[in-house]
Amino acid sequence: MIRRGDGLKSGVLALVVALVASSAIAQAPAPVGFKVGDGRLHLLAEVDSRFDSLVGYFERAGVPSPEIIFAPRVGATFALESPGTLVKFGANVEYLIFSGLLSPSSRQLSRPQALVSLDTSFNRDGAVSFELGDTFTRSDRTQNPSAGIGVISLFNSLYVAAPIHPGGRALEITPRITWGVEFFEPLLTGTTTCPPGDITCNPTLVSGMNYSNLNFALGARYKFLPKTAIVLDTNFDLRTYWNPSIQNLPAQILRGRAGLAGLLTPRFSLTLLAGAAYDFGPTQRAAPIGQAELMYLVGESTSVAIGYLRDMMPVPVYGTVSVDRGYLNARLGFLGDRLTLNGTAAIDYFTFFGPMGTVSTRSDLLIGVNVGPSFVVTSWFVIGASYGLGYRTSTQTSQTAINFVRHEANLRLTFRY
Repeated sequence: MIRRGDGLKSGVLALVVALVASSAIAQAPAPVGFKVGDGRLHLLAEVDSRFDSLVGYFERAGVPSPEIIFAPRVGATFALESPGTLVKFGANVEYLIFSGLLSPSSRQLSRPQALVSLDTSFNRDGAVSFELGDTFTRSDRTQNPSAGIGVISLFNSLYVAAPIHPGGRALEITPRITWGVEFFEPLLTGTTTCPPGDITCNPTLVSGMNYSNLNFALGARYKFLPKTAIVLDTNFDLRTYWNPSIQNLPAQILRGRAGLAGLLTPRFSLTLLAGAAYDFGPTQRAAPIGQAELMYLVGESTSVAIGYLRDMMPVPVYGTVSVDRGYLNARLGFLGDRLTLNGTAAIDYFTFFGPMGTVSTRSDLLIGVNVGPSFVVTSWFVIGASYGLGYRTSTQTSQTAINFVRHEANLRLTFRY
């Protein structure tokens, strides 16, 4: 079974620097696109070349197999925005080509992947507006924190909301319903280090994690300053599984958070939320939740944010999992925003629960880092590069699907109109 996990070379950086030195430093104009009614349609074509140190375990058992991957991608975006209406649509389809140059057996992993998203809002300037949207993905990056690498995820999330603005627009109350489904399939079958009945990583059983998740939410924001608000957020997750014969614990998680979000000064933005979550399902667990984030805004194209997030989520097999995340996000813009340097870093600690009266022995630590530059050569041509590090370790030490180190280096050429 192959494995999945959650690129910046000196030569690539030298190329970017050379392009900067030979280009005008004025801001590149935005892509023109095609006018469609009151909106604009933009077309996209990209080519990724990527080195991945962990595409599977093909050559020797337990030893990660590296590979060079090429990913041609085509897509389109459409945007229409007016005081009363917002429509944003984006879609792209890619085909991952595993070259077999480093690990010949990896060629069988070549496959299509896709991302489609739609966000709409109507009667935005009225007392009651209406929002509808959907996100669809097919990839090897799952929404399921209990799954190991080597899983393909087909995920769809549909939402509907009705923001209410009583009186003026200082107060906004938003009821919202989101329905998410996720289906799993193995990238390959084969010998694994998983226990025979473990559906989180056994390739013949991963479809047993297929789920449906209904989320009912009611949020409120009161702006006591132009860009600062008091926030109240309550929501309820109802998690069920498509195959009742599989031993997944359902979950009914109620969450409530309240706090402050917005600008403290023209340069500093703060999010500070605190609350609690409780599962009315079999785990009967309670946990404090919240978020604290401080962002420094240097300018329109430069910002640094550091934060901590704690939440409780439904998860296959175990019922619920608590998530502790510390993160850092940075974006630095130079030369009129033609050159940007982007970086993210996160540390996640997952504590898996079990049925009431029992304690799960599983906890996972994940560390992720991604850094790299992007350079706008012209309004229709962008060069990007990145390096990503993924590290995961679990108390389930015998399972290579959830204990790994992964390096990914990427060079991307983007053509857009």
